[in-house]
Amino acid sequence: MNIKSIEYFLRTVEEMNITKAADRLFISQQALSSHIRRLEDEYHVRLFERKPCLHLTPEGEEMAFYGRQLLEAESKMRAAFSDISQDCRATLKVGISRLRGNVFFPLIWKFYHPSHPNISIELVDGNSKKLDELLQAGKIDLYVGIDIPSSPNQQRIELATEKIQCCFTEKLLRQYYPDTCDELMTGFHHGVDLTKIIRLPFLTLRPGNRLRKGVDQFFSHFSKPHLMLECDQQGLIYEMSKNGDGAGLLSPVIFYQHMHDSRDDSDPFHIFPILNDISYNTLYMVYRSDYHLPQYAMDFIGDASMVFRSYSRSIDRHFTK
Repeated sequence: MNIKSIEYFLRTVEEMNITKAADRLFISQQALSSHIRRLEDEYHVRLFERKPCLHLTPEGEEMAFYGRQLLEAESKMRAAFSDISQDCRATLKVGISRLRGNVFFPLIWKFYHPSHPNISIELVDGNSKKLDELLQAGKIDLYVGIDIPSSPNQQRIELATEKIQCCFTEKLLRQYYPDTCDELMTGFHHGVDLTKIIRLPFLTLRPGNRLRKGVDQFFSHFSKPHLMLECDQQGLIYEMSKNGDGAGLLSPVIFYQHMHDSRDDSDPFHIFPILNDISYNTLYMVYRSDYHLPQYAMDFIGDASMVFRSYSRSIDRHFTK
């Protein structure tokens, strides 16, 4: 019996569509069909009927029931072998966006590595949709993602809530609002109302980003706001905002990364929470609940959660008025 074939069969049962299952497993339809046929030949049964639509046979129902138990038992066995070995050497595959990996992984590593020196970490970059597909396909062990919907075979741990921040220099504000700049700054004590600075040139992420979706919903009520720069690099937007080139609309993670940067007081640089009704992101740690993770993976989740909780407290304290 091939454990991988069982896993692929169960993915097909979840999708009830060969094309979708193959796509989620990142294999060809032909390869997936070969795995299913291998199981049918080994046990001399037919697992699916194709007409009028794909559905399980009675034998397929039994295979799905026992297959899930087999995969769970195999996962627990591997985890047990890893946990009982003091010299365990293993690789933990973690999905995380490039920006969050750059900001948070060095902190996580600082806590995790001393107690797990034989565990190698493989970071896999991608957006939440891609990382979720990789998790379901068994190609990563866990991931950090945004706004992940609940799933029967997943465990989610909420890490932080990220609200869009607006940043700009006082010189820029005075350039576009010379007569009311001081009054505006006084009114921004609890945060910024974007309707009051709508004439500023804005720097933000390109369409398709989750953060940009909320920005677009807000700007849809105004005629052609000045979006001076749209790009995929929050670091670039931050630097240009700091230089006075425009007002940046950014995730708090970029400000957390640069929290201790030295600033030129000759042109004060301000970071404000946005008071307008703009959707926010919820950050989660996600892993499969139907696979037993080894202790070293659970330890990583614990250390990572601690780092993100510290981040959450920090952004609440520094970037929420």
